[in-house]
Amino acid sequence: EADASGRRSPVEIPGSEQMYEYDTVIVAIGNDSNPLIKATTDGIEVNRRGNFLVNEETCETTLKGVWAGGDIVLGAATVILAMGQGRKAAKAMNSYLSER
Repeated sequence: EADASGRRSPVEIPGSEQMYEYDTVIVAIGNDSNPLIKATTDGIEVNRRGNFLVNEETCETTLKGVWAGGDIVLGAATVILAMGQGRKAAKAMNSYLSER
């Protein structure tokens, strides 16, 4: 239900929890790089601000087969820049997977 400003807030529903198994999780919350990724993923290099280093043409990180774009690479930026990186990354991923 919305508060006086019209903003809605999440409400816990007891017993609604579900468990899933995943091979990959994409973290897309906020506009800062998530320190958990750097701490748990060997091979991804970051700059002094904690943003992922990527190939500018493909958006592939320093870990082969892993791409990144948007705020985790650029820092807080526009959605248009993130979309552009997503497009580059998708093209590179398609090429990478087609060669396998």
